[in-house]
Amino acid sequence: MPDVTIEVEVYCATCGDGLCNLTESTYTRVRGVRGVPCFRVEACPKCIDRAREEGIEEGREQAEQEAEERG
Repeated sequence: MPDVTIEVEVYCATCGDGLCNLTESTYTRVRGVRGVPCFRVEACPKCIDRAREEGIEEGREQAEQEAEERG
């Protein structure tokens, strides 16, 4: 079987940041149900940080609202 070279770039679908440094190619190992090479991509750090900040802000707002209701 001939060798095939494929260049792949990986980007976050949410923010568009490049994720190539967070992508592991499993072309040397075979994974998955079908036993074919695949790519494993870590979560986008920028989106994780944004979600964390949003969660913190939502928690703060909820706590302030509950404090106001309690008087």
